[in-house]
Amino acid sequence: GCTVVLKPAPETPWTGLALGQLFAEHTDLPAGVLNVVTAADKKFGAFLTTDPRVDLISFTGSTETGRRIMAAAAENLTKVFLELGGKSVHLILEDVADMGLAAAFAAIGTGVVAGQGCALTTRVLIPQARYEEGVQQIAAMMSTITVGDPADAATVMGPLITAAQRDRVEGYVQGAVDQGATIVCGGKRPADLDSGFFYEPTLLAGVTNQMTAAQEEIFGPVLVAIPYADDDEAVAIANDSIYGLSGAIFSDDPAHALAVAKRIRTGTMSINGGVWYAPDVPFGGYKQSGLGREMGLAGFEEHLEIKSYSEPAS
Repeated sequence: GCTVVLKPAPETPWTGLALGQLFAEHTDLPAGVLNVVTAADKKFGAFLTTDPRVDLISFTGSTETGRRIMAAAAENLTKVFLELGGKSVHLILEDVADMGLAAAFAAIGTGVVAGQGCALTTRVLIPQARYEEGVQQIAAMMSTITVGDPADAATVMGPLITAAQRDRVEGYVQGAVDQGATIVCGGKRPADLDSGFFYEPTLLAGVTNQMTAAQEEIFGPVLVAIPYADDDEAVAIANDSIYGLSGAIFSDDPAHALAVAKRIRTGTMSINGGVWYAPDVPFGGYKQSGLGREMGLAGFEEHLEIKSYSEPAS
């Protein structure tokens, strides 16, 4: 089997420690098979990526860090699995009669873990003829997202991980406004929360796909709404990205949805709300969203090496 050294991000050590505790207390896994290292010093990560005893480096994080890890692993030709950034689309096709469900999924996706998820859909593509309708319905749904203490059962969306990340999100929103976008809802810190790194779910309209907020991963609760003329333009906008991690598509015609989904260069697509993140479904990205797959049979195979044996014929 494979022994594992698990190193969570310095800002989020608790989940890794909780996983280690579960294995220690509730399984008969021998000591040393799973090791959790929570050191914040960058030298520990560098050590893991360059040590020749490491057979596979599996990393989830930013594309920038993934590049550095891949370069370091090249010294020993260590195999790498990289699950990196994303700027995925939520595509509402023209044949959607009721905008409500598609708008709800777009809004709720923005609030998941305060937008701090690489696979979240952060660009919503709306038919030009129904752009205002879609924007208003998404904004109405966003306004129902309760922001607050994660320990409160009424809370839907908690804070950003650090003050620096909140400031970064604010910078992207202001940059979008400077480039001509309009804040439809959100765009500020909640007035009633004076402690913590909170930021309201934010919808930006009047966005073109060339704007920085449409091209770069913000990693916060910010959704940009982009109009399109027809299927060809929608696909072109969706594919006009260095990323290709996930996506969602809504249509009243499942065959139409599937046909368009096949044209989008991304590792995973949800059709009409289908659940795509599951243990039996391979997950990973195209382009600069990473290399390899996790989960499913493909995920197991990432952690295996093929060995062939040959004996004389009897």
